[in-house]
Amino acid sequence: MSKLTIFWGDKTSESFYWLADDAQSDSSSPVLMLESQTILKADLACLADIAKGKMVQLVLSSNDIHFNSVQMPNKAQRHIRKAVPYLLEEQVAEPIDDLFIAIGERQKDGSIPVRGIALDYFEDLIQQFKDAEIKVGQVRTDLDLLERPETGFHLVMIEEQLLIIDDKGLRWGCDIDDFSWLVQKYLEEDSEDESMPIAIPLVVVAEDEEKSQLFEQQLPVGRFAPQVQIVESVQEYLSNSSQQPLSLLQGEYEPKAESSPLQNMLWKVATIAGIVLSAHILYQGSQWFALEAQKSNLAKERTVLWKQAFPGRKVPANPDKSLRSYLNSLEGGDGENSFLALLQSSTDKIGDLQKIYPTNISYDASRNELRMDLIAKDLPILNQYRDDLKQGGHEVDMSSATQRGDGYASRLIIRR
Repeated sequence: MSKLTIFWGDKTSESFYWLADDAQSDSSSPVLMLESQTILKADLACLADIAKGKMVQLVLSSNDIHFNSVQMPNKAQRHIRKAVPYLLEEQVAEPIDDLFIAIGERQKDGSIPVRGIALDYFEDLIQQFKDAEIKVGQVRTDLDLLERPETGFHLVMIEEQLLIIDDKGLRWGCDIDDFSWLVQKYLEEDSEDESMPIAIPLVVVAEDEEKSQLFEQQLPVGRFAPQVQIVESVQEYLSNSSQQPLSLLQGEYEPKAESSPLQNMLWKVATIAGIVLSAHILYQGSQWFALEAQKSNLAKERTVLWKQAFPGRKVPANPDKSLRSYLNSLEGGDGENSFLALLQSSTDKIGDLQKIYPTNISYDASRNELRMDLIAKDLPILNQYRDDLKQGGHEVDMSSATQRGDGYASRLIIRR
């Protein structure tokens, strides 16, 4: 996403400086007809068109910001927003309740950077951009855009002001004429640091070469090794910084992500799909309960039918399996099919029921045995019947015959 950067200046300034990544492509914007990129703050609304579709970064002057840092144990991180105001009470002159506090990420040395801004001024500023219909994505400070040097100092000259950062990460701002004595006082406090070089590296970024030369002449002789870098725009130089400073838009002021028409449509489709899926799950669940109830009723009905069909037999744990085994036995030549065949082949040998007749017939399916109790007129007829069965291919076991009335009774166990 392209970026629009606005350098707002401090409270007292009446104008601000803006620059956009692809300003030339917005030829329809009236802003591009202006001779300068400096605009009165009262005319902020004229940037609304060029701000559309861009990430708007608002850079505030460090003159209106309190720069502090706090130390806090890791265990207390979740209470940091409540604790920081109390830790800053002795560091700032203004009442803490009148400030909005922005908190950064913990640094390598364990410190946590903190930025404070007057709450009334901050809210008025945000409202001013809302009235101009410009959505601000980030609020930075100019000092936070400075890149920390490996050694010495890094300075940026903006009009009559200096933005300064040293190799320890300390940031401050001052007038150009005040830098010489301020830095000497700062160096006197660090005079015991043996690692400090005799000629301290000093990178100076400026637009005006003549002004940078005058600045060099004010430096203590031999104390610094200045390296001047002339740029067309210091604001553009700062906006291209690789730093990721903390944004003052935190908490209730944090911008909410805007949803595009495509996202809205996808959200509606997902919502409808979720409703349909939920309805389908509920329907399938109700069907499952209905099937379970039907299954229970069928099980009860099956038990009743089993008892009616087989009154003398116990209902098995799995009637379906028993019935399948029974049907398979019929198809394979076992069970009742064998019983009928064995019964027919045995009774065919009975020529005259006046001479021999069965009184009871039973069948053992597990052994495929036909058990026949019968009465014969005399023993020769009984023995002849047994022999006829054997000649027909049956195996016959006959119990001893007993006389019953005028005949003889016996039991035959017939197998095939």
